[in-house]
Amino acid sequence: MDQLYMLRAFVAAAQHRSFSKAAISLGVTTGSISKAIARLEATIQTRVLHRTTRSVTLTEEAQPYYLSCCRIIDELDEANRRITQEREVDSGRLRLVVHPMLLNETFSRLVSHYRALAPHVNLVVSVQDKAVNLYDGHFDIAILPPHLVEQSAVIRRTLTKSSRIWVASPAYLKQYGTPEYVSELGEYFLLFDPESRQKDSNFIDLFEDGRRVSILPMSSMDGNEVSLRAAALAGTGIATLPEAMVREDIAMANLIHILPNCSSSESSDEICLFYSHRELMPARFRTFVDFCAEFFRADTSTVSADHEGPREQEESPVLSDA
Repeated sequence: MDQLYMLRAFVAAAQHRSFSKAAISLGVTTGSISKAIARLEATIQTRVLHRTTRSVTLTEEAQPYYLSCCRIIDELDEANRRITQEREVDSGRLRLVVHPMLLNETFSRLVSHYRALAPHVNLVVSVQDKAVNLYDGHFDIAILPPHLVEQSAVIRRTLTKSSRIWVASPAYLKQYGTPEYVSELGEYFLLFDPESRQKDSNFIDLFEDGRRVSILPMSSMDGNEVSLRAAALAGTGIATLPEAMVREDIAMANLIHILPNCSSSESSDEICLFYSHRELMPARFRTFVDFCAEFFRADTSTVSADHEGPREQEESPVLSDA
């Protein structure tokens, strides 16, 4: 008799505390379970189960053995699942939700490169800046700031961190001049996140060399990152935006970074990749997760070559799949 079958029969009987229920779970007869356990006990010269007319329970001597058998079976089943999944073709639908902050040339490259890598995947991208729950069936994977994802049981991988900087178009600065000090910003048309505005006040909070500074803009517009970037590119005013979002705009001289010691936030904006399970992921999900990690790692390395000091890159389960 196959020793693996004997172990499966033993574990099933111990878990169900019944030979008949163990037989049902394995799709065999009760007699087959009884025979397998008898053969196992004869092989290891140890009684593993107490049998009564009402229940089946582990013997004291068999408890460590039972735990070892569970681990062996779990590892074998996982190995079987993995080798089966490796044969899967990357196909099917992948529902991705992303933050508007990502809508730039970098994201276009990400989509283009992923489509080349997995041409048979039906990639459906939704753009939103509201909270999501990956267990409600609407999305498979999210690329969002941490505060927008219900994190009770998901895996989180940080893709990028970015401070908010002040930028303006060359045409706007040519017409209105370039401020040299934070205190001068109040005289310009400012484009900023509404969260920067003080509650019940028109003042906005800024940070200069880590020091909080409040200013009262004469004229302003608030909105999400996409609308503010579009307004800045159109020459509407001076905008505060995540550096990662306008990096290529600055490189192409469509926007100019001003007041390098000033930020509208005390901390960096973080964009993370979220997915609900680490194991048993469909091939298309696993491929996308690995691709994203490598894509942003390469993008980070490029930035680090041009800026002093490397960016932090991390992966962390959040109450994850323990």
